[in-house]
Amino acid sequence: MSKKFLFLSLFISTLICAQAQSFMHIHSKNGTVTSVNLEEVEEITFVKSAKGTAENPYTIAELLKACEGLGTDELLKQGNEVYACGIVTKIKEVSVQYGNISYYIADRQQGTETFFVYRGNLLDKARVTTGTELSVGDTVVVCGQVKNYLGKTLEFIAGNYLVKQRRYNPDDINKKALQRLEFPMSAEGYNNMLVVHTAKLNDVTGEEGINYSVEWDTNKRAQRWSCYQMYESLLQKNASRYQGGYPNDVFMPVTYHFASDPYVKSGYDHGHILPSADRMASTQSNEQTFYMTNMQPQVHAFNAGIWEKMEEQVRTWAWQFDTLYVCKGGTIDREDQLNGYIGTDDNLIPVPKYFFMAVLGKTPSGYTAIGLWVEHRSDYPSNASVGDYVVNIRDLEQKTGLNFFHNLPDNVEESVETLPLSNLKNVWGM
Repeated sequence: MSKKFLFLSLFISTLICAQAQSFMHIHSKNGTVTSVNLEEVEEITFVKSAKGTAENPYTIAELLKACEGLGTDELLKQGNEVYACGIVTKIKEVSVQYGNISYYIADRQQGTETFFVYRGNLLDKARVTTGTELSVGDTVVVCGQVKNYLGKTLEFIAGNYLVKQRRYNPDDINKKALQRLEFPMSAEGYNNMLVVHTAKLNDVTGEEGINYSVEWDTNKRAQRWSCYQMYESLLQKNASRYQGGYPNDVFMPVTYHFASDPYVKSGYDHGHILPSADRMASTQSNEQTFYMTNMQPQVHAFNAGIWEKMEEQVRTWAWQFDTLYVCKGGTIDREDQLNGYIGTDDNLIPVPKYFFMAVLGKTPSGYTAIGLWVEHRSDYPSNASVGDYVVNIRDLEQKTGLNFFHNLPDNVEESVETLPLSNLKNVWGM
């Protein structure tokens, strides 16, 4: 009986047995070994599978390379369907009405070389019904026609669909993130969601990692805090300020996205909690600071006045320490710590009456921490001093109800959180 075998990118070793039969052992990359009796083989043909097929999908880098030279509105491979494997980095648009979703994929979750998937369907060409069927971080294989749309955008055109999908599970990265020193203890309750933002952190060095994290209250539709680190490579200026408005957070399920921006015509600024100016080392990390999850309503005089002074002070401190661990936010949990609400109907969000900063500094000799607590008002004089709003961390915890820097050893935490105010101002140069 004759057989013909097709081997795809396999490492092949042949063992000729001392007995009557000869065998070929095929070692696959997944670790499996297949033995073939050579006496039953008439011919062996080695064929290199074409890229972009179901068996050998493009990486995103390979797909971009294959599209080089495509003319305006020209289809790749004369319009034949191609396959590409990537990780979802951004959801651009979800249409439950039309049953499709538009998104970007890359070879890495923090990848900046992306490919646009326009109005795609799900596995088995199923329609999108809830908008939660695909998430940032999912690994997918997309099949469809690829086009150089208007000579400006390389994309999978409408009608594409998924042939494979592996859902992203954020639990692992969240567990690791929660061990970082900037994290306060998470609030209890099913309505509290941890959102960890990963990104390319420095466009020059290529450093990747956690950009910042947010605790989001899904009932209040507001963030409780943003926390992040500051150190030398994150303080470089390699990028420009993002100019694309205030997008919904692509790391958060679309069911929690804002259908409209409640800040518009509210009289309040989009108050950054992690400032844009703290993330100028990369384009991606700067864009993420504009997500709606990193915003709190602030009157302009406060945002551009005492709050901005506090932000500048933290950046000054960042150059004086090996690392700063920062947690900032506004009060949203008590009615007596609110200045009302903005928005309408189910788009209401609270306006904090107070804002805070908890900052932990690390040096070769150890740790020290400082707190800032300020009322959300518009009447601060131009010569207002940041030093007037300094508190120690224990006092700040009592005011906010949060437990800061709990990942420190207990004795270190007690020491840095209870430093008397006079000593605290001296240590921090206030």
